[in-house]
Amino acid sequence: MPTFTLASFNICSAHFREGHYTEDNLARLAAQINQSTADVVCLQEVDRGAARSDRVDMPAYLAEHTELKHHYFIKIRDFQGGEYGTAILSRYPITEAKTINYPVQIATQGTSCGYAVLDVEGTPVTVFNTHLSVENEESNTETLCCLGDILATLRREGKSFLCCGDFNTSPKKVARFIPWVSLAHNGLTTYADRSIDHILYFGQITVANTRTLNTQKDKVTDHNMVLTEVTV
Repeated sequence: MPTFTLASFNICSAHFREGHYTEDNLARLAAQINQSTADVVCLQEVDRGAARSDRVDMPAYLAEHTELKHHYFIKIRDFQGGEYGTAILSRYPITEAKTINYPVQIATQGTSCGYAVLDVEGTPVTVFNTHLSVENEESNTETLCCLGDILATLRREGKSFLCCGDFNTSPKKVARFIPWVSLAHNGLTTYADRSIDHILYFGQITVANTRTLNTQKDKVTDHNMVLTEVTV
C-alpha cells in the first residue's frame, strides 16, 4: 500500500515577514516546503497575478522551486487584478481537479474548496483543500457546514478522501459539525496558541505521525505547517 507525506500550510501570501510581499519571502517558503520533504502540500492564502504580490503566480513559482511539480489553484475570489485562494502542490500527477463554490448566504470569505485526484503509484487519492471564513462565528459555521455537505457526497458514494485546510476553528467544532470524519490531530498548535489548521480523512485511509514543522520561526508566515504520513 502506498504511503506518502501530506502537509497543510498557510503561507500568508508571502507577506508576513516584512508586512508586504517580497520574492525573498516566497523563496523562503519554498525552502520550508523542501525542508518538510512532503509529497503533497495544500496551501492557503495564495495569490495568483495580484498587484500586491508583483503579479506572481505563487503556485507555479513554488512548483518550480520545489520537487512538487504538479499544482492546482483553487480560486476563492478575484483580487487586485488577479486571484486569491488556495492551492495543491503534488509530487504525483494530477488526473482530475475541480473548484467548488460554497452556496453561502452570509460569508464573504472562505467561500470555496477544491480537490485534486492524485495518481499515487497507481492508486487514485482525492485530496481537498479549503480556507474557511474568519469573519465571525456564524460565517465560519456556514462555510464549515458547506464543506461538510460536499464531503458527505463522497461519503454516500463510498469514496475515500483527505481534506486539508485552515479551518479557523478548533478540532472540537470540526468534530461537532462533521462528526463522521476522522481528524489527523486533536490539538496541535498551528497559529499563535491555537489549533486551527487541520487534516481530515475518511474511508480506506490511515494516518500516522501527525506533527507540526515550526515554519513561524523566521516570520515568513504566521502558521506552522501540519504534516502526517498517509497510507492508502
